[in-house]
Parts: sequence; structure tokens; C-alpha cells
Amino acid sequence: MIDLNRLDAVPLFGSSFTFEFNQWLTNIVDTLNETLETVEDGFNILNAPSYTAVKVAQLQSDGELSDGVLLFDTTNTVYVGRISGALVKFTTTAYP
Repeated sequence: MIDLNRLDAVPLFGSSFTFEFNQWLTNIVDTLNETLETVEDGFNILNAPSYTAVKVAQLQSDGELSDGVLLFDTTNTVYVGRISGALVKFTTTAYP
């Protein structure tokens, strides 16, 4: 589980900066915290990108896939990966 630290606040409100600059800094902190949460969620709940079988084949033929990639084929409802330059299907059984 990845837990990224957040920024608490902008520590400049005692300074002689303008209200607009302070507000801009506050917005940056909020944006950074939202981005950190998105990145954290992305690592903690990994989802394979979903594509149709045609799109998966097109990505492979266009050379856009690298070894180790994991995709979800929505046409055939299977996970597809690329190993040693070839696409492979991951078969599954019911969980648990």
C-alpha cells in the first residue's frame, strides 16, 4: 500500500504577498494534493486498460506495446499481456 505525503498548507500568509499570490499558492497546493491522491489511487488500485480485440491487435502491430504490459480485452473478456514480443492470454478461474 502506497501512502504519499500531502502538503498541509502554504506557510506564507504572514508575509507581505498580495492576496492574489497567496490564493494562487493555495490553489497550487490543492491541485498538488489532488494529483498525489490520483497517483496514490493509481498505484494502490491498478487497473488494466480496456480495449477491444481489434484495438489490442492494432496496438501490437503498430509497435505501441512493450513486454510486460497488461490489457483487458473487452471483446473476449480476457486479460492479455505481452511477453517476449508476443501477446498472450491469461486464463482465469472463478475467485476465490
